[in-house]
Amino acid sequence: MNRFIIATHSTLAEGFWNALKFFNQDIDNVEFLNCYVETNEVEKELRERLEQYPDDNLIVLTDIAGGSVNQTASKLMKEYSFHLITGINLGLLLELVFTGDELNDEMIAASVSQAQSQMIYMNRAAASEADDDSDDL
Repeated sequence: MNRFIIATHSTLAEGFWNALKFFNQDIDNVEFLNCYVETNEVEKELRERLEQYPDDNLIVLTDIAGGSVNQTASKLMKEYSFHLITGINLGLLLELVFTGDELNDEMIAASVSQAQSQMIYMNRAAASEADDDSDDL
């Protein structure tokens, strides 16, 4: 079973979790970890979560590649078996959580690549589209 742990600075993780609940109230395989809100013991908190699910296909999602939350998760990869994705966004999260299949390396990499391609600077895209429209005249 896929199990997701969203771990971010402040309450962003809870915000992602709430957004998932907006789309499906019955999600029971996603947890959030709001780091540095109630305690600074990120490693202890994440370790406790990882130990709860030794037989699940764990996917940990963090917010910032160079951030302390991701650094802590990266360190724990040496002790625990889980997939780690950083730079979380809602599109990626929705795709991963709502897939019915057990996620593997290839599926996760494809989802990350798709999420990256959806990051668009809309001002330039709109300007480019306007230029294309003027060429048709």
